[in-house]
Amino acid sequence: MPCDVSATTALSVPRRRILRTAHAALRMLGYDLTAVTVSLAFVGDRDMRSFNRRYRHAQGTTDVLSFPGNGSMLGEIVISVPQAKRQARHYGQPLAEELDLLIVHGLLHLAGHTHGTAASRAHMQRLEQRLLSGSSLIHRSTGTA
Repeated sequence: MPCDVSATTALSVPRRRILRTAHAALRMLGYDLTAVTVSLAFVGDRDMRSFNRRYRHAQGTTDVLSFPGNGSMLGEIVISVPQAKRQARHYGQPLAEELDLLIVHGLLHLAGHTHGTAASRAHMQRLEQRLLSGSSLIHRSTGTA
């Protein structure tokens, strides 16, 4: 099974869509779905603040964190559903589309991409666009920081 989905907070997006997004992006990134596993966890702000403080030494919540794995376990992506809802509202798009973007963003991090500079951020946003459009998912054009 290439993706494991868990939720510790209310998630109003169908598991099927989440898996479709992750599988499409993984295939486009060149991964064999029978050879890798990714864990997707959907959490609330309290859990995300705790993860952010513990692993990034940063205060407050964030939208998505990625934790690399090893071997066939590509890694884990943790998404704050409340933060995703706020961002979706801000950008005037459905929550499902924001989650698509955050899943793709997290997968790009697991694939080794970063956005620490303006150039790498622009490159990562172009990759997000390519993956989302290639998987026939609608998305906003600004990308994720």
